Amino acid sequence: MELSDRKKKILKSVIDSYIRTGEPVGSKLLTGTADLQVSSATIRNEMNELERMGYLEQPHASAGRVPTAEGYRTYVNGLMEQYLLSLEELKVLNEVFNYKVGEIERLMESASHAISEMTNYTSFSVLRPEGSSAQRFETLYIDDHSFLLIMICTDGNIRNRHVKVKASVTPEMVRAIADALNATMSGVCSDEVTLQCVLEFEERLGEYSGIAATVLRVIYDMLNSTDKEKVHIDGVTKLLSYPEFSDVEKAKGAIAVLEDRKDFAAKVLSRSGDEKGLTVHFGETGGDLALPDAGIVLQPIIINGKTVGAIGVMGPKRMDYKKVIASLQYFVDNVGKQFEGESDNEQEQRKKPE
Repeated sequence: MELSDRKKKILKSVIDSYIRTGEPVGSKLLTGTADLQVSSATIRNEMNELERMGYLEQPHASAGRVPTAEGYRTYVNGLMEQYLLSLEELKVLNEVFNYKVGEIERLMESASHAISEMTNYTSFSVLRPEGSSAQRFETLYIDDHSFLLIMICTDGNIRNRHVKVKASVTPEMVRAIADALNATMSGVCSDEVTLQCVLEFEERLGEYSGIAATVLRVIYDMLNSTDKEKVHIDGVTKLLSYPEFSDVEKAKGAIAVLEDRKDFAAKVLSRSGDEKGLTVHFGETGGDLALPDAGIVLQPIIINGKTVGAIGVMGPKRMDYKKVIASLQYFVDNVGKQFEGESDNEQEQRKKPE
């Protein structure tokens, strides 16, 4: 049944009040509000209708009403007002964009932390595994028994390892390692490291071939690390500050979902395909992201037309959706521009004659 304008106003007022206070909303509380110049009896009748239609429910016989998942969905899809980020909130988010291409993982972690602090909810970010290969290698001499090995990946990520060895290390040795790696391992994924690659790498090292096995073990570990989902979760304990999670079992259930990071990442990424935009999951109706009394807002991260991961917020089902959605959308709109802009600049630099 199509909701009348009055029912929409009442539903919106109920949800706004419940988000703000966490207490069931009665008809007397809504009487005389700016948009509802009608009697308490009329509001009560409309709330009864909204309950019958599945938008509200009554937790106890003598209590007021609280929204159902369908009520929240209707609110998010068309009733809530647009939230305008404050100058201070914009400043916090804009500071996140100081990272450059190749630092997407750090950017996502920083954004997740900022959004958690702004909203006072738990936030998370997940980067999709790319199975990328090494674009080039660099080395840096540290001391007589160690050096830094740097791998720049084709997806822009940068990996580095501090390699410590018993053998004597020289600047000439670390340069030879970089040259040999760039000649034999560039463009190679972890499952493409063949015996021929290994033998050619050892041969190119020449007098330094004794360190080949150590370097190859480190390289294999670095290549494998690019094939795993990168999950960052911030503000888990913030959930416990809300009365919905004062129940120990509910709190344990929420934390358990987040602690199984591999499973959580798989669920988040399955809900973040290229064809999907922002999605909201309410409590028990959230499908594979169902969590009693919790809401999850999930926003895919798209760079150069490709979904590279997702960022989201988890909070009580009555969370302030308009603020959460405004924060997430501001971030994803600008992160796409940031990284696409960097790519364009780099392409222009490559076009310029030396």
